[in-house]
Amino acid sequence: MYAQQRSADRGKVLACSESQLGSARPEPDRRPVTDSGETPPRVLLVEDNEDDRRLVRELLETEGIEVVGEAPDGAAGVTLALELEPDVILMDLRLPGISGLEATRQIKAALPLTQVITLTASEQLLAWDAAKVGVYAYLDKQRAPAMLTEVVLQAGRLKGRLEGRGEPTEAEPDDGPADAAPEDPPAT
Repeated sequence: MYAQQRSADRGKVLACSESQLGSARPEPDRRPVTDSGETPPRVLLVEDNEDDRRLVRELLETEGIEVVGEAPDGAAGVTLALELEPDVILMDLRLPGISGLEATRQIKAALPLTQVITLTASEQLLAWDAAKVGVYAYLDKQRAPAMLTEVVLQAGRLKGRLEGRGEPTEAEPDDGPADAAPEDPPAT
């Protein structure tokens, strides 16, 4: 099974195949606060391409969003999600081992309030499948940089409201996802 190892440069949790090295979940009162007074979401990256992970991490950290862990495949992503309990997970759909959709299904079963945003290089995302496993939003990797941080912040706000940590303001009425998967059709 996968375990955690803190990276020396940033203190982030990375997936590795060594024994576990203690919990990485920070004290709730020690989380950073943005200029607007909101607590940024804690994000887990699940992406097999190391360069893509690095670019996404740098983009998020530039905006003050904390990346608490990184996983190179679906199984490691599930393990780290259960250990770290992030607010938001950025999940690639095509991963070695279990797919991003299967990893999302397992994570949402255990952590239903955690918001998952799927990233895909393919325009042909199976939107119904994504909706069925509880994906908050999906982004095409080519278009993601322009809207990624805002969608992550919206997902974090939604999780906070679901946990009773905040109410929407007039400036953020419902924080709906940017490219939401369609809702399930009405039962007949």
